[in-house]
Amino acid sequence: MYLENLSLANFRNYVSLEIPLGPGTVILWGGNAQGKSNLLEAVYLLATTKSARASNERELIGWGAMHDPLPAARVAGELRRGGETVKLDVGLVAERPEAGDPNSHTLRKQTRVNGVPRRASAVMGTLNAVLFDPQDVDLVIGPPSSRRRYLDVTISQMNRDYLKALQRYARILTQRNHLLRAIREGKSQGSQLRVWDPPLIEEAVHIHCARRRMLEEMSHAGTAIYEELTVTRESFALGYLPNPRELSDIGIEEEEAVAEVIRALLSANVDREIGQGATVVGPHRDDVRFEVGGRDASLYGSRGQQRTVVAALKLAEVKLLESNTGEAPILLLDDILSELDETRRSRLLQTALGSEQAILTTTDLDRIDEGVRARARLIRVDGGRLAEGE
Repeated sequence: MYLENLSLANFRNYVSLEIPLGPGTVILWGGNAQGKSNLLEAVYLLATTKSARASNERELIGWGAMHDPLPAARVAGELRRGGETVKLDVGLVAERPEAGDPNSHTLRKQTRVNGVPRRASAVMGTLNAVLFDPQDVDLVIGPPSSRRRYLDVTISQMNRDYLKALQRYARILTQRNHLLRAIREGKSQGSQLRVWDPPLIEEAVHIHCARRRMLEEMSHAGTAIYEELTVTRESFALGYLPNPRELSDIGIEEEEAVAEVIRALLSANVDREIGQGATVVGPHRDDVRFEVGGRDASLYGSRGQQRTVVAALKLAEVKLLESNTGEAPILLLDDILSELDETRRSRLLQTALGSEQAILTTTDLDRIDEGVRARARLIRVDGGRLAEGE
């Protein structure tokens, strides 16, 4: 699996760009804020239909284009997979619903496969990519929402049914929360919750079991990788913290038992949920715990240990995607070499060179071994302009 080419229009600081890629390792180098990370973000957008960095995807539309009557950006690429070429296209259009208000843009996203409009759930998994980013340490020390998002994006690249379940769950949760607030305000009856609980439980079971399966596989692979990355014998483990916690003692295959626990706790927490106007039971409150030496890495791990946890997690993700899809994902390494010591840097570079396609960014070519540079294609990035070589 590899991208043959990448095309950008009004994406971040690229007004127009056509870049041939192909298999092998590409090193994008240059100063900070020149557009290196934007290229990796574009590839990740093609893979997941979502930005890895933007809190609001309107930010992806180049500043100059925001003055157009209908501001828009486009990312397109040709993917080679299984001997076939697949054309992927993600368009972003900012619409102004209120005349004269420059801040009232709403974003419309258009995704296409081979020129045919498709939903995001049909695009996910067409191109698989694993992104290594300096901010990934937030997976360990950040809020639970970042860990849930990581789980969801990883599983969705392997299982489109999972993404559909997530989308259905989100819609049902929104409706149920709206009803809870209406009940609290005396505008609806509590008996109406019986309409929303069965479909909510069905999707919650699907999400819970899929997350448990993935984390078991990833924990097994991650433990071995962590040992390779460290010179100590400290242990590493991934722990799943489901909501409700009672689900921890139920086997993955016991779906009816999982459903019964959720059903019982939804019933037991009705008054609390009405008081809060929110659903307090379900996978939207799950979390993941990273343990090093039997201790919570987010609280007691050193910065080096936390970075190693992330490296082990991402390398385990590479193995997981390859074993579940039959093809190695595209690796995207965004200026992380400066964050790692020599052992971890060498391990990541070996993984990159061994993959069918890897794209790395760096501000300092000297951090990359000459042997690696000799086997890679070097592209200098300067203010959104690309030039081959050192």
